[in-house]
Amino acid sequence: MYSIQCFTTAYMGTNTYIVSRYSSSSAQETDEPDCVFVIDAGGHKVDVDKYSSQLKRCDGFVFTHGHFDHISALPYLHSLFPDAPIAIHEDDACYLGEDAAALHLSDFSGLGLTPYVRNYFEQEGSLPAATLLLKDGDVLPFAPEWSILHTPGHSPGSICLYNKSEKTLFSGDTIFAGGGIGRFDLRGGNYSELMESVSR
Repeated sequence: MYSIQCFTTAYMGTNTYIVSRYSSSSAQETDEPDCVFVIDAGGHKVDVDKYSSQLKRCDGFVFTHGHFDHISALPYLHSLFPDAPIAIHEDDACYLGEDAAALHLSDFSGLGLTPYVRNYFEQEGSLPAATLLLKDGDVLPFAPEWSILHTPGHSPGSICLYNKSEKTLFSGDTIFAGGGIGRFDLRGGNYSELMESVSR
């Protein structure tokens, strides 16, 4: 049994999810999850403060892709849970780690957000590196009910997380609520690949 909480973070409106697994409905009532993980930790400390009380534990961070607005809270959250794995598709792992700042600055310069991104790295320092590289067909080791679907197009390493028994899909920026699709004009974006991913 899963509880899913969604928090809209930062001015770009990224959805950050806290996914908690409970062994039973009674465990859910007593607030004792046996697994908790965060999907797309966007925003900043002020955003994390909105939901940090819900994070008594964290068994992992999972990113549907590496774009800045989906990973910006990672340094702060990593400081709170330094042993939690940091999972991202291998094709987007370049967006994490100490050398990622230049890539983010390049990606967001065309959107007029270079000062914002530069200020972030000046204040936060470098991003932690990925510790768990994902590929199509993998399952999350800390939550094996969730499988990885590689859905490139928005970025080379975009993924969806799918739980067959719960009939639940986290689609990141591949597909939006209401049927919209992610942009494909940033580095590595590809319209044809995105259409194939949406069809899948």
